[in-house]
Amino acid sequence: MLNSIQLFGFVLLGGLLAGETARRLARLPRTTGYVLFGLLVGQSGSNWVTPLHVESAQLFIDLALGLILFELGYLVPAVSRAQRLIRLRSGAAVACASGGLLFAGFVANAVPVGVALFAAALCLATSPAISIATCSDVGARGERTGLLYTLVAINGVIAFAIVMLILPFLDDSQALGTFGRLTTAFGSIVGSFLLGGACAAIVLFGAERLERLAEHQHLLILGTIVLGVGTAIYLDISVFLPMLVFGAMVRAIDHDHKVVAIRIASDARVFLVITFVLAGAALDIGHLFSYWREALLISLLRFIGQWAALRYCRRDLALSRRECLLFGIGLQPMSSVALVLLVNMQTLHNRMSPDLVGMLMATILLMQLLGPLATQTAILGFGEATRLQPAAEPPTTHRQGVS
Repeated sequence: MLNSIQLFGFVLLGGLLAGETARRLARLPRTTGYVLFGLLVGQSGSNWVTPLHVESAQLFIDLALGLILFELGYLVPAVSRAQRLIRLRSGAAVACASGGLLFAGFVANAVPVGVALFAAALCLATSPAISIATCSDVGARGERTGLLYTLVAINGVIAFAIVMLILPFLDDSQALGTFGRLTTAFGSIVGSFLLGGACAAIVLFGAERLERLAEHQHLLILGTIVLGVGTAIYLDISVFLPMLVFGAMVRAIDHDHKVVAIRIASDARVFLVITFVLAGAALDIGHLFSYWREALLISLLRFIGQWAALRYCRRDLALSRRECLLFGIGLQPMSSVALVLLVNMQTLHNRMSPDLVGMLMATILLMQLLGPLATQTAILGFGEATRLQPAAEPPTTHRQGVS
């Protein structure tokens, strides 16, 4: 039996091997290999990584997700104020269209309104980890990649805000009235923005004095993320929204580019590998076998809502019809944050239907497996995958015959 330190090394090395195998032999994103390795060693396979191991690594997972969300916020490109408002409106339309369709679908299947709203919020969030890792692996560079990051970030903010608003009303452990639950919900959202702003202030202040020394600034950013995550846990508010706000505020305020941001896909890939492998280990492939029809339907509703909203907003975003389709495909990965929130929800609300939990788990697993390929397909379609461009054919040499 492996001890926890051996297991940690085994997960890192196995994830590395699986990721490189997926990339080099099948031209799949490395993240697909990480998740497949997690399924192989988790409860769906050998059970070497048990739910107890995943639970004991929760703090590490929170820190990894905090770093991922910080980077997502930081990757949102700076644009003019007018363009910022257009993108905000368009992103909100994408989130509301997909979330609204999913909410209606859940309610039509007799899911209670509050639980249906929570489930729809989980489903509308696009995975920042898959988006960042896949874009990094294919060398995504360009305006469309920046817009994809923006839409992923807006989806995340809206999803996390809805979850924070609805959770106090689903918490069976507290005997609070409507006003008390509303106060708790809005207090959590305000506290998240304040905490994100405080973290941004620490990094911006420190970057002024550390100059552009990557090794020192990375320590500053990582230390601030650890402090921010710990503070969020202490205050019993969302870990995720403050980190997303943190990254976005640093990018928006740092006009002179004094901050040297840490990159999860290069400087801290260890966090990325562990997150995906443990996500795969925590998921049960049996859910996908049992609820594959429902998972496909949820994924289809999600895609239709996103694609329809992008078509509606395409003139504002200067997108072609083909690009609307590609963006709809690129937004498909479901966030592994949804897995964490779903587990927390099961703890708080014990009346949640096992069938609904199974459907959501199946959808998360399906999008963990297919999501990286969807993002890679979108980036290739945009023509911004600098590391996967087909090699130019060598010039043909014509030999003249001797007469």
